[in-house]
Amino acid sequence: MWQIIGAGAIGCLWAANLYQQGEKVRLITRRPIKADFLLYQDLQAKQWQLPIKHGHTLLKSTKPILVCVKAPQVCQAIQAHKAQIHAEQVIILMHNGMGCAEQVQKILPNNPIICATTANASLLQAPFNIRHTGNGVTYLGPFNQQAKAYQHLVLAFENALGDCHWCDDINSKLWLKLLINIAINPLTAIHQINNGGLRNANMQRLIKDILKEAFLVIPTTTLPMNAPQVHAIVTNVIELTQDNYSSMNRDIYFKRNTENEYINGYLLKKATQKNIVLPTITRLYQKIKALEESSLVH
Repeated sequence: MWQIIGAGAIGCLWAANLYQQGEKVRLITRRPIKADFLLYQDLQAKQWQLPIKHGHTLLKSTKPILVCVKAPQVCQAIQAHKAQIHAEQVIILMHNGMGCAEQVQKILPNNPIICATTANASLLQAPFNIRHTGNGVTYLGPFNQQAKAYQHLVLAFENALGDCHWCDDINSKLWLKLLINIAINPLTAIHQINNGGLRNANMQRLIKDILKEAFLVIPTTTLPMNAPQVHAIVTNVIELTQDNYSSMNRDIYFKRNTENEYINGYLLKKATQKNIVLPTITRLYQKIKALEESSLVH
């Protein structure tokens, strides 16, 4: 049985599609939820009522655990269920931002840890009610030595949503996703615009500055690309998702904590270690932090 911690947009998306491929699935929620079905609308606008099991406690098992909560909640979730996690159980982390895997390894030093990133998009319309809004590639790869033996797990993800690959150098995929998030999420959150709002010339200039700064920190051996190449990828993502709102945009709108510390904050920590100053990214980080603090105070 697949146990998925986090019944948000991505957790429910994988639950629905794994279930439709005949996999046994159980969603783990923070608190008990009264729902007989997961309501799922696929890319063809077909509606499904899926009787997926759920609960707020993890069952003891040796099967993989897929963690789909947001970065700030990852360690909280692992700590909450630590007593039920088997010492050899595979932990798959799928979230925006970087830095969580290192923290999880400190909590579970013997467990295989796989990092995953997906370009699939989903909208949580209500609890246990999602709409698949975009298809994309998914990568899984080993964070630690123990995880290298679990390449076969890709097959379940491939069967569920297609276009899924094992990547021994998962770090390069995570860095690319981080740069896309750094370019899109803070600007759309601060200005409360959808992704398409980043197409104007002023926003494009800011994105150029952001990526130029980011590449002062990233070793070329980690990501074999340059800033203009990543800018082209970001522009393509903006075009493909122009009507979508970034997760950080929605977090600010709904007055929730964001993944700022694991996106901009992660890069700024790396910059500090190298004594590099990133003025544009620092300003964006501070603006998001101020917006978070302001919304949580009121």
